[in-house]
Amino acid sequence: MDSLRTPRDERRRAQHNEVERRRRDKINNWIVTLSKIIPDCSLDGTKTGASKGGILSKACDYIGELKQHNQRLQESLRAVERLQMDNEQLRRQLKELKSENALLRAQLEHHGIDKIADALAQ
Repeated sequence: MDSLRTPRDERRRAQHNEVERRRRDKINNWIVTLSKIIPDCSLDGTKTGASKGGILSKACDYIGELKQHNQRLQESLRAVERLQMDNEQLRRQLKELKSENALLRAQLEHHGIDKIADALAQ
């Protein structure tokens, strides 16, 4: 049966094998890259390194942790933004109350009541 293969078939098979080898090499290189990025998942290039499946599993776990951390950070950011808005509102109220207080003091002083209020406060 091998004798029926033509040189053209051999070239096609060799070309297919080369394309497949490059595909596997690319996948393996990305897995090695992942192993260097993911905490507690370093590959030292020996047989004692983590398996490809182990690396991919840890990568999925790490992505899940990052998503949860990101969600917590977003919630914290929203809380900080709410507090900033509350603080700004309180600052505006304080400014208005100070202005109102100054106006009322001026009215009291104009009517001579400020001296009575000072005497009562002592």
